[in-house]
Amino acid sequence: MQDFELEIYQMFIDQIESEVSTIKYNISILQKKDKTDEAINTLFRTFHNYKATAAYFHLTPFFNLALKVEIILNSLRETHQFIPNSIVIWLYQVVAQIVIWLKEMYQNNTLLSPIPKSLKSKIKLSKPYITPKEKLKTLHILYLDKNKKRAKKMGSFFKKIVKKISYISTVEILDISLQIDKYDIIITNMEEDNYLTIDICRKKQPTLPIITIFDKIDAKTSIALLKKSVSHVIRNPLDPKIIYNELRLITNSHFSSVNLIIDNDTIKEFIQTIEPLSNTVSQIIQICDDEDIPLKTLIKVVKTDPLLSAKILNLANSPLYGSIVLRTIDQAITRLGKNSIKALTLKNLDTMLKPLELSPYNITENTFSKVAMTRLALMLKWYAKISISDLSILSSTALLGNIGQILISKEIVHQKQSDLFKSMVDSFGIKYAEETTVFTTTPIVSSQILNYWKLSRAIVNIIMYSDNPEEAPQEIIKLAVANHIVYTLIPLNGEILKEVPNELLDIMEKYNFQLNILEKALNSINEIKFI
Repeated sequence: MQDFELEIYQMFIDQIESEVSTIKYNISILQKKDKTDEAINTLFRTFHNYKATAAYFHLTPFFNLALKVEIILNSLRETHQFIPNSIVIWLYQVVAQIVIWLKEMYQNNTLLSPIPKSLKSKIKLSKPYITPKEKLKTLHILYLDKNKKRAKKMGSFFKKIVKKISYISTVEILDISLQIDKYDIIITNMEEDNYLTIDICRKKQPTLPIITIFDKIDAKTSIALLKKSVSHVIRNPLDPKIIYNELRLITNSHFSSVNLIIDNDTIKEFIQTIEPLSNTVSQIIQICDDEDIPLKTLIKVVKTDPLLSAKILNLANSPLYGSIVLRTIDQAITRLGKNSIKALTLKNLDTMLKPLELSPYNITENTFSKVAMTRLALMLKWYAKISISDLSILSSTALLGNIGQILISKEIVHQKQSDLFKSMVDSFGIKYAEETTVFTTTPIVSSQILNYWKLSRAIVNIIMYSDNPEEAPQEIIKLAVANHIVYTLIPLNGEILKEVPNELLDIMEKYNFQLNILEKALNSINEIKFI
């Protein structure tokens, strides 16, 4: 090191030494409301300067840690959120590490010791996560039902899972009831009066989430409800498990423990930008949703769309499904089944939004599409060896799990957080960047979009719980775990992991997934040419 550089280096050391106590003081007042902003700004400037000087002297560990602190402080400064104890403790640990480096630097050493593993861990910037189960216990539900015997039975069930349940048996007093009490969720089981219930609620409280219950749900009913912005529909006779899952879904979309940038209204507006659906797409969705409509009717409709027919035939003839060549669309649809056809039809809807704005993720439209098809390829190759019957659901969850990325990217650009998001992706990965900037993740947003598109509840829930599969409803936990595994191996940036990471090994063992089967499937997908 030259003499003049040595002098600057010594000045840097002296600066750090003189500022350690000030840094500690500003960390100590981070949680004081009247001093938080000033403390964050002071700390941000300090670490911004450290980052620049550390880069000049090639103090790589110091530079990387200063960069991480700077990003976190900048996020806190922009979002104005409460500073949790975990971040305060982490910042104190950062200072302790700087003191260690300071001792090394006193010896004119620029080869500093590495950053401790504890400081490399991801710091959660969102408010403490509250599970849907816990959040439900804080909500007040109004249940409308003409059948008093049924209402009494359901009342006993609701009392176990929510804070308060109210009941009325006639729609005539709904208007007054909405003025007197504040409800979080409305559940209406009023037969032909369901539509009147919706209209009254929308007039009084436009954003109030509503669950409607019908004896029969046909295509006409689904369309009518969609026009009234009602996406939560259940069929009689009532199954408490189904109602509970529906309430969990509403809790995630309407009552998050953080202030979502992408809320229920944002998702609804996004969906409306790609409406109206073509007659062919609408017909396919309706047919796939109705178990009573035969497959030959679906075949007839698909044949009216040559482009979709070609894609379906191409997929059915891919190596994923075996070596027998299918020459007709009839054979292809029979092989794939209704769930896969519906998923593939919905996957094509992203073409209606082009050009896609995916710059925050540093990916192209081609990469976005390839991620979906690669996930589908891995799921088919892998799960065909485990359970063929589950593939009708898992093929859809694999194919549609990244659709929420379109909306998240759009909102990041709208919020002018692209640069912050990109820097977080580079430093900590996509999931962490999403949680920090928009307080949600792609799977959660994808599941909410697909709920509006009326996919089966199993598909919606499996995608929704892909980040935390063991919190999923008991009957789909293993499928949510499988989806989580595929999403982890093929992340949103399209870079396929070459081997199964250690973080997946424990959960695979817990749910009896054999590693060799997954590894064989993972090794084979690079040879597949995607649609």
